[in-house]
Amino acid sequence: MRGNPFNRCPQIIDRPYPYWGESQYLLVEYRANPLHVLWRPSDSRSCNGMLLVHGMNEYIGRYRHVAEYFGRRFNVAGVDLHAHGLTNPVLRQADSEIRAGARTFPADDAFLAQMQLQTLEVMRQDFRAALKFLRGQCEGEVFVLAHSLGGLVAASALLGSDDGVRGVILPGPAFSVSQLPGWRGKLANPMIKTSFQLLEKCIHHHDSFACMATLPLDGVMEGLSLPGLRWLFSPCRPEWILNYLTDWEEERERLRNDCYMVSRVLMRYVHGVEKEIVRFRQRMRNFRLPYFLVYSEDDPITASWGNRDFAAMTAQNHPLNQVMSIHGSCHEHLFMKPPTPQKILQAMDRWLDEVMKKEKA
Repeated sequence: MRGNPFNRCPQIIDRPYPYWGESQYLLVEYRANPLHVLWRPSDSRSCNGMLLVHGMNEYIGRYRHVAEYFGRRFNVAGVDLHAHGLTNPVLRQADSEIRAGARTFPADDAFLAQMQLQTLEVMRQDFRAALKFLRGQCEGEVFVLAHSLGGLVAASALLGSDDGVRGVILPGPAFSVSQLPGWRGKLANPMIKTSFQLLEKCIHHHDSFACMATLPLDGVMEGLSLPGLRWLFSPCRPEWILNYLTDWEEERERLRNDCYMVSRVLMRYVHGVEKEIVRFRQRMRNFRLPYFLVYSEDDPITASWGNRDFAAMTAQNHPLNQVMSIHGSCHEHLFMKPPTPQKILQAMDRWLDEVMKKEKA
């Protein structure tokens, strides 16, 4: 079996990728491997489009219920960002082997596709390519629903240009670093906070002392991502995170058995995301598109202070901006225990109606 004997979280693919639409591979010049998107035409012959974007280490195939909900009146597309889903070459090969009759496929190396992600620029290019694909399939207004890291990718990509997007739905966007609960937080949060503050002083305030102080941290993150060391220091998703992703035990069980979720995180990728959050916060007051923002007050994965800061800085940028704050700690709002996801989807629907009505007026 391929893989490292020190691997603490082996990833074994034992089922086909869950398609909810037509699978498309886009050949784009900026990447060696094709970009994977799913495409589902509207049930109502609508000319409007909705692009779905997933979060860190997940994939767009698990968004079937969201695609089906909005598919009633939107042409829906979803994108597997770089290193995720079937855009990840290891997972794409795994799906191909399983469909050809293999019982299992070892995918321990899937996380190594994160090596390119010192910034999120390649993901922003993926986002723009998927938008271009969607606009080519429908002639009406285009909206975006982007979760967690996908929210950071989409929002940062749309700061300079709206790319023809009419509005953005942001459930749990990654506009802040994690704030771990319990004893883990007592150990890790001071280090996370210090690193984040140094990066803000370096990138935002051009503090030369802070920039010098971040250099050793950059070196450590790069060192821990080198061959050999990365197998020991790339963290696996711990069991306790499931309790903060959803409050629904059925969904937690699905997550435990979901073989297409990338099981490890490369340290240079984590550090790169932290820097991207700092850069976005520096410019987020310039976000002009109307948005529907959903966040949980006690979410430790994307701490709520980042979402509150974003809302405070952009509230006056558009009259249709709307914020939905949820009590509790769940991060994946559209995967919570029923009927909560349905209520959130209905609220999103009402907001979409308001935006489209305003456009017609």
